[in-house]
Amino acid sequence: MKIGIDLGGSHIAIGLVNEKHEILEKRTYYMSERKNETAENYILICLKEGINQILKSANIDLNNIEMIGIATPGNPQNGCLKNLINLEIDEYDLRSNLKKALNVDDIKIELENDGKCAALAEKKLGSLKDYSDCVFLCIGTGIGGAAFFDNKFIKPKRNSGFEFGHMVIRKNGEKCKCGNKGCFEVYCSKKKFKEKIKKILDVKEYISAKDLINLINENKENMELKNLIDEYIDNLTIGIANIINILEPEAISIGGSLSHYESLIFDNLKNRIYNGEYLFNKENPPIILAAQAGNEAGIIGATLI
Repeated sequence: MKIGIDLGGSHIAIGLVNEKHEILEKRTYYMSERKNETAENYILICLKEGINQILKSANIDLNNIEMIGIATPGNPQNGCLKNLINLEIDEYDLRSNLKKALNVDDIKIELENDGKCAALAEKKLGSLKDYSDCVFLCIGTGIGGAAFFDNKFIKPKRNSGFEFGHMVIRKNGEKCKCGNKGCFEVYCSKKKFKEKIKKILDVKEYISAKDLINLINENKENMELKNLIDEYIDNLTIGIANIINILEPEAISIGGSLSHYESLIFDNLKNRIYNGEYLFNKENPPIILAAQAGNEAGIIGATLI
């Protein structure tokens, strides 16, 4: 048994995963509920509580857990959270603090970038399992991802790499939380996309992706909305075309919470990539796929580190 943790910009999901990569128990906490707690303290509180609840519910001792894998934004190194831009965490030794919180010294705790973890799950179990050279693009609060060549997970020695969200697609563009201007993430994160749609449609409360898509379909003639979606897909096309031109994969899988908007975006996106003006090798474009592992990719991928 392993415990997988998906530490995102908006939520923390904790799961008990068996040898078949199935999630047997799960707990979810939301960053919006942390109130006056620092992000670091809230993360630790949630992890301790969630892990203990799961172990109690499953009637399993922590000593029987093979490892705890944590999928996290940023550039985790040596058990530390690093550069979590959306949570404003510069550096935090999560491995040591979690061991203290759980009162255990010898359990294996590994951290990896969340986009990489989702990619590992997608390659092992999902849309990319039949492709040797492929890319996973994770679009949610931010944009991350990973690449595989000859079925090998590519991992740079220094930093996590493949920070697709921070390639510049617009010179002197809007400022990103990373401090640079014109980043892909600024224009194409699902969070920013959803916020703009809600503003146009005057939706002030929380709304699910399904309900928001229904509302969009009810307002198809809204020109401001049409222009927003069109511009979003164009920016997404530019970013993905850059990735294709550099890496030349057989397939690109798009996951993260943007996958909830597949019906709204993917057909137009594929058409623009396949028939547009941005690809260098236009005759043999990669297959564009929707991720299959869903919301559980981070949890499962964390156990594959």
